[in-house]
Amino acid sequence: MAPQVTFSLEDKSVPEIKPDIKRGNIVGIDVGLIDFYVTSDNESVPAPKYLRKSERKLKSAQRKASRRKKGSKRRQKAIKQLAKKHRKVADTRKDFHFKTANNLLKKYDITAVEDLNIKGMAKSKLAKSVHDAGWGQFNTILANKAEKAGQLIVEVKPHGTSVECSRCGHKVKKTLAQRQHNCPNCGLSIGRDYNAAINIRDRSKVLMKDLLPPIKFEAYQGTQLSLF
Repeated sequence: MAPQVTFSLEDKSVPEIKPDIKRGNIVGIDVGLIDFYVTSDNESVPAPKYLRKSERKLKSAQRKASRRKKGSKRRQKAIKQLAKKHRKVADTRKDFHFKTANNLLKKYDITAVEDLNIKGMAKSKLAKSVHDAGWGQFNTILANKAEKAGQLIVEVKPHGTSVECSRCGHKVKKTLAQRQHNCPNCGLSIGRDYNAAINIRDRSKVLMKDLLPPIKFEAYQGTQLSLF
């Protein structure tokens, strides 16, 4: 009989990992603004950019509301129509996040993601695009669904994932415009996001190797771990 290992003897809310979880069935994902994410298996999901695509209609509705007389019924109606359009964008994005999370969890038992400072990124020049992507909402949905399914979400620090060569570890600096990883040390030439996703996956493997003893996964409880 395998020894029972838990993170807390008192906390009954800690979810159990499913008994048939496969440690090797793991994927790393690198989120972005061109592709919503690229996986360590070199699969990608294009960024839908719902806000960008709806911008013209939203601006038109905003101008219409602004032209109406303050306090008038026509202004109230225009404001409601504007809110409805914003709500539609938000709902469509959320539906995309749910479906995308489901597709990942159907295929993999363990998903490695970056622990991004999304609040900080939302204050940068990329704020609108970051808001449009909705990475924070996606990560929350992914974590909640994984917890219910008894699967693992592993968070790793993002520093250096796009710079380090996933084959040899050599640091290859790139501008945001450079989409290809070309390592002068080992000759590896792959997409920068694909390279980063491999690094994310491999960092999570190191984390699990360092923190989890070599016993069966079904003896473990808990769903979220952090690197460093």
